[in-house]
Amino acid sequence: MTADPILTLAWLVLAHLVADFIVQTGKVVRAKTSPGSSGLQGLAVHAAGVALCLVPVGLAFGASGWSVLVAITLSHVGIDRTKIVLSRRAERRALARAQRRHEGQAPAAGLGRAWTPLPAAYFALDQAAHLVVLGVAWAIWIEGQAPSAEWASAIATLVGARDAAALHDVVMTSVVLVSLVIVNVRAGAIFVATLVRPIEAATELVESSTAPTTDGVVAIERAARGPAGWSIRVGPIVGRVTADPAPTREDGDVVGERKALPPPAQVGGTIGVLERLLIVTFMLAGADAAIGFVVGAKTLARFRLLDDRDFAEYYLLGTLASVAVAILSAIIARAALQA
Repeated sequence: MTADPILTLAWLVLAHLVADFIVQTGKVVRAKTSPGSSGLQGLAVHAAGVALCLVPVGLAFGASGWSVLVAITLSHVGIDRTKIVLSRRAERRALARAQRRHEGQAPAAGLGRAWTPLPAAYFALDQAAHLVVLGVAWAIWIEGQAPSAEWASAIATLVGARDAAALHDVVMTSVVLVSLVIVNVRAGAIFVATLVRPIEAATELVESSTAPTTDGVVAIERAARGPAGWSIRVGPIVGRVTADPAPTREDGDVVGERKALPPPAQVGGTIGVLERLLIVTFMLAGADAAIGFVVGAKTLARFRLLDDRDFAEYYLLGTLASVAVAILSAIIARAALQA
């Protein structure tokens, strides 16, 4: 008996999402995007995570499954490395253009002088390339294949006297829903953040008289221009960030710790996640018209701020990207559930 091809493909997609957005930690991302041997070591660690997530495929389909594991893992490394190199080049070009224009201070809520959409585009193309390779590997080695006798026996023992058709529907729905959550909570947030973030490390950029560090590590130094100033050096670029002073009494002593609100980016990111999850829920429930209420409520809360053109462009770009991720993922999920 051959395995259900759609369920197998859905499992492969879920394995990819878990490898890229759950198993791959921020430390691994920083390592694989570092120059030199550190970058290669980070890619190797990520490749091990990808292979680990695909081990069940090898166990289920034997030689065919192990072939899929090897093909996807090796291609994953090549695709990721290509994305990293292209993103670096795009960011360097954006910074160079911004410096040549000699523009003034970047807007506080805008996209910055050196903003470029290319890193986000490369992120989307990277994910699309992974999915294409995954689909090709599935079509070559797994589609129409029967699972190994050991795997089939283990599944039969697990299912027992339960209704196989009903259990299949439950598993399929669970795989699709978990994939949707990962896409809209993790992948969507990364995509939107990559799209709207400025390339600058700070709001004020000046040319550095010091050569960049040879190891590429970001250097943070105490500035001599004030008690609360910090100089942040990223290669040849230096930006200065001034912290808000702590509250003091008239005699100059610090009264106590200032109660700070959560960072706006953190609050905005959480709103974006809730927005995408609501849109996906409405689409799966067949209430597509309710999407307008979600976007409308979000816009109403920022209506007065939209008079600022910089903020309006920043807000519109992030909202459109967030909504696009939710709608596209919901359409694919709905098609998979109806197949």
